[in-house]
Amino acid sequence: MNRGGTFLSRTIARTSSFTPPHLCPFHRSARLSSSPASNLPPSTPATTSAIPTSKPKYLARTTKRQSRITTKESNSNSLPSAGTLVTHLTDLPGKQHKTVFQGADGEQRLARFIRLHTALQNPKDLEPLWDAYHEIRKYKQDMDLLSSEVFRLLIIHFKDSSSAYKTFNWDKRAWEQKWASRIVTVLVDKRKCRPRPSRWDSSDLMSALNRLQRFEESLHEMNRLLSGGQGIDPILLSHAVRAWGGLGRLDKALEAIEDAKTRFDIKPSEFTLGYLIQQFLLAGNKPSALALWRELRESPMEDVQTANGLLRACVKVRDSGFAQTVYDSLGHLRIEATVDTLNMMLQLAVADLQFTDDRIQFLETINNKVATSDRPVFDQSMLDSILVGFSKKGDIEGAILVNQLMRKHGFTPSTQQHNVILHGYVRLDKMDKAIDWFQQMRRDGISPDRTSYLLLIEAYTQKRMPREAEALFRQLIVDGIEPDLSVCNSLLLAYEQGRMNRRCLQLYRNMFRDRVGLDGFSFSCMFNAVFHNDKAIREGGEGLHAQGSILDNPVFMRKIGEPIGISKDYSEQRFITLDNDSSNILTKDDSQQDLQRYTSTHRQKFLFDQVTSRTVSLEPRTLFRDMVIVGIQPSRTLYGNILRAFLSQSDFAGAAVALRTLLDYYLLKPSPKMNAIVVNWVCQELERRDPGNRESAGTLAELSKLISGLGRARGLVDILEKVAKNETIQDSTSEHHEEVDRKEKRRSRFPEDNKGALEVAKMEMGGDIVDLCARGVPSGSSRSRTRNGQVQLDLQDFEHWFKTYSHRRSRRTTTGDQGKEPENSDA
Repeated sequence: MNRGGTFLSRTIARTSSFTPPHLCPFHRSARLSSSPASNLPPSTPATTSAIPTSKPKYLARTTKRQSRITTKESNSNSLPSAGTLVTHLTDLPGKQHKTVFQGADGEQRLARFIRLHTALQNPKDLEPLWDAYHEIRKYKQDMDLLSSEVFRLLIIHFKDSSSAYKTFNWDKRAWEQKWASRIVTVLVDKRKCRPRPSRWDSSDLMSALNRLQRFEESLHEMNRLLSGGQGIDPILLSHAVRAWGGLGRLDKALEAIEDAKTRFDIKPSEFTLGYLIQQFLLAGNKPSALALWRELRESPMEDVQTANGLLRACVKVRDSGFAQTVYDSLGHLRIEATVDTLNMMLQLAVADLQFTDDRIQFLETINNKVATSDRPVFDQSMLDSILVGFSKKGDIEGAILVNQLMRKHGFTPSTQQHNVILHGYVRLDKMDKAIDWFQQMRRDGISPDRTSYLLLIEAYTQKRMPREAEALFRQLIVDGIEPDLSVCNSLLLAYEQGRMNRRCLQLYRNMFRDRVGLDGFSFSCMFNAVFHNDKAIREGGEGLHAQGSILDNPVFMRKIGEPIGISKDYSEQRFITLDNDSSNILTKDDSQQDLQRYTSTHRQKFLFDQVTSRTVSLEPRTLFRDMVIVGIQPSRTLYGNILRAFLSQSDFAGAAVALRTLLDYYLLKPSPKMNAIVVNWVCQELERRDPGNRESAGTLAELSKLISGLGRARGLVDILEKVAKNETIQDSTSEHHEEVDRKEKRRSRFPEDNKGALEVAKMEMGGDIVDLCARGVPSGSSRSRTRNGQVQLDLQDFEHWFKTYSHRRSRRTTTGDQGKEPENSDA
């Protein structure tokens, strides 16, 4: 029996009486669409729905206080009086403003409170509000004066901003985590000033911690509530279940639900059960998912978004059986399906197609539905969903047939639909066909966008073909599209992998100058380029005498530079059979490119906006200074690349300053990889300094200090600073120093006494801008704050120590054989 046809017929049969929710003003989903988004799980934001919550008891007081703040003063240009500030922002009576704002400190406090009061009047722009609050939280007396309603109002504004994702230069997850971290900050500050948090505060704290994937802290907050004798509600139970789900402990999540039923007589909401069913489906535990589904169906389920979340999980795991069970139950539960529901069912139907005959039958059914049905559900959005399903499945021929079907029925294909097919070719690693499709796009009048070029540039970067990636980047500029950070980072990685360091440096400087943007990935590429610089010079990746990296492939250049043809209007082509390919009609000439449709990239705002870069070559110190100027928070992986770049240049002073900055400025702990890097290079340096007497007591003492120092966070800094201060080059034998390499020439720039080597390095690496020994603005959270705690070691460290000591011991035991190598010296 045709499995795909049966699944499709069962799916489409129920759409005969389908009414889209946007055409029904009394549909339930329209009323529930305004539920708060702060309760979405951080791990699966796209597959879950919000949990409807009731207003707290004091939210009405907060609303009244907010209205008082924004009435009279918002309509006048005069600053609020001191009495008004005390009344609106504190719990004190207005008559005490003289004692609150008295003296020089009182005047400064008055200025800070005026700034906060002004920011609260404009909740649409919350960055000034956060800056005003961040300034107040530096002073404990000011924080003690703020009322509970002000803290609550800040949390409400930040939750609204977290759900209002509008800017395109942040991705949605980063945007949500940004405001979730600020909510956590406000709630922690409130708890310090008001030791008795409300249940609503605990709910918001657990929700924000789940968004930040700090699941252990979220569960710790739940344990605090239970140990304090406080009860829980379905919302708190939902946060606890999501925290256990984020940790991958679904068994503990089920125990929490059973415990809530037994101790507090609380049943989980349909959103909690829906989340658990999704997690069990994603984990491959279908029996548990079915058991919870039966419980959810008996609850009963009321929101279609819960069903859509389950269907999204089914699409991910391609479980059409469970999806059909959910879909067939909607009628029994009296829940009307939405357009998203049908689209997901169609994607599963596409995934079930196994043979060419099944695909033909499926497309014929869709063609008849679109041609004969007057309902708006059978429109271009449904065909888009089917096209995406074919592309994800790897059936590019089916996706192209759906694209042709759109043209047949008068739907003008867009660039996004062509990008889906392009992405399918890229996933299958069929780059020749991808370029042919790219050429066909341009020939048909479909202008490629930034996503089209990004797909191809990333693909050629992964294949280590930087010249093709550069040719696509040049064509992107010719088409009038401004490159963004993703495009530039992909090309930067292509240059670094191809050892094209001159091009890499040129692109980096343009990115810094034009403020396209720089992130940790950009600097990781640059420090890797420094590390591989010697290898790049030996390989000659850019050709002899740096002749460039222009691609010499006229066929490739002709295809990607195909002139954009005349676009066609298919709006009058209705009810055309699938076999008729010659009925396309030409319409108005739309060959003029509209460059306004390309969104201009925003200039990135650096931490030190007025400071210029000093990078003119692949120098790790100036690159490190640029990282301080940009103001990013580097990861420990990036810091491993930074240390490797410094030590490859034998710049131990720069490595010491970089590692001290890691601890003091960024508040991060050294990773095991950093320990292994430092051990390796310090051992090599000790070997280089004493090549004739490797078993000397001084060298063995240095290694003993190295081992003891690696047990502390500050031990690595002490080791590198000691090596940097003893940076003298010994002239032991003429044969070792007949030729001075470039690394030794770099060390000669230090003063001869080497007392100022660390200070010189600090000033060259950003010490002239900011104090690198104090906590900086882009520092980590308080959890990573450390001074001299224990660090985690790696087996690679012990491997280096063992090889070094065994090598020296074997030499010391063979004193009788002078001038001869021991037989087992490498054992």
